[in-house]
Amino acid sequence: MLDIVIIGAGAAGLAAARRLIEKNASFRLLEAKPHIGGRAVTDRVTLGAPVDLGAHWLHSPTLNPLTPLVDRYLFHVERGEEDFRVARNGAILENHERDECASYVEACFARIAALSDGERDCPVSELFPVRGAWHDLFEASFIAKQGVPAAQSSARDFARYVWEGDDWPILDGFGTLLARHAEDIPVELETPATRIAWGGRAGIVVETPRGVLEARAAIIAVSTGVLAADVIRFAPSLPDWKRRAIADLPLGNCNKVALGFTRNPFADLDTVMLMPDLGPDESVEFVVREGGRNIVATMFNGPFAKALAAEGARAMTDYAVTQLAAIFGSEVKRCVTDRIVFADWDRDPWIRGCYAAARPGRYAARAELAQPVEDRLFFAGEAAHDRYMGDVHGAYLSGEAAAEAALAALRAA
Repeated sequence: MLDIVIIGAGAAGLAAARRLIEKNASFRLLEAKPHIGGRAVTDRVTLGAPVDLGAHWLHSPTLNPLTPLVDRYLFHVERGEEDFRVARNGAILENHERDECASYVEACFARIAALSDGERDCPVSELFPVRGAWHDLFEASFIAKQGVPAAQSSARDFARYVWEGDDWPILDGFGTLLARHAEDIPVELETPATRIAWGGRAGIVVETPRGVLEARAAIIAVSTGVLAADVIRFAPSLPDWKRRAIADLPLGNCNKVALGFTRNPFADLDTVMLMPDLGPDESVEFVVREGGRNIVATMFNGPFAKALAAEGARAMTDYAVTQLAAIFGSEVKRCVTDRIVFADWDRDPWIRGCYAAARPGRYAARAELAQPVEDRLFFAGEAAHDRYMGDVHGAYLSGEAAAEAALAALRAA
């Protein structure tokens, strides 16, 4: 009998597998998709350069356990402060307006971060009874970070997020970096777990379309979207407290389309994050000419992202081109190519959203999600980390923690 079966080969599952290899434990790692990485996947072909469909930035790089991999594998990142611009009414803000806008947005995020343990949990929106002139942009920025509107997000949960230093984009692709680090890990692709029976005395039984596996324990490293949709059936059902934690960590929305251009229609902009001030109902960000490449990646955030992606890649492309042309002129439309990279995470049956946001009043749900069930079922993923939630390194650390907890439980049995 195996020691452990790991379900899901995203960052959490891969980290758990690596830790089990180090501890000489027997395991099998199952992945439903035809590739590893989960929400960290890179398209290196379509636009002739790496484009991440999901995760892209190393957040809090000095604290991030994945940062050393950049030098180990000779990857390229953009170190230093991000060049963030805002466009309003078809024009990029002048420096004084940009500074005023940035100061307001930073002050709003600082208000959330300063939430004390003594303050009750509430929706993020309730922290701002007075709205400044740039508040719509703050709310759009919040949606871009959380995937849900401020009114639907726990303030205390977001206050716990560790956000330190500059964000470093991985120019070679975050998905490529994760895949490089996982080259020596055995993964069984296109092998979804359909049912996990864990009520017997001997251990657990995992059913897949390719057969049945028996193990002493399982690490469940799939998204809360998959768990909430009962894509994996548990027998017996998960306890009510666990199901409540899953329900209170719904996935937000962030979908992407990346466009190639035959030449540069963006003047002197190079590696710029640009957000048009369209309000929280249209939270959109453009990554313009990252690394000097004639590519623009567009991130659509929140409910708007889900609705627009449902109309298809063409609708997302048309929207992006229209907004860019409104800022940079009609030359944008003349030099855009017909090649696109398109990611709709909401309709990916093995993901079903972007990252988990705790509902107001339920900041404790992350700890409950991470808590094992009878020392047989262990849970990992970005949703299970209470400081680096939503981040690849949060998922990675949670996978290591789940592997350590599972091994401790097996030793004690």
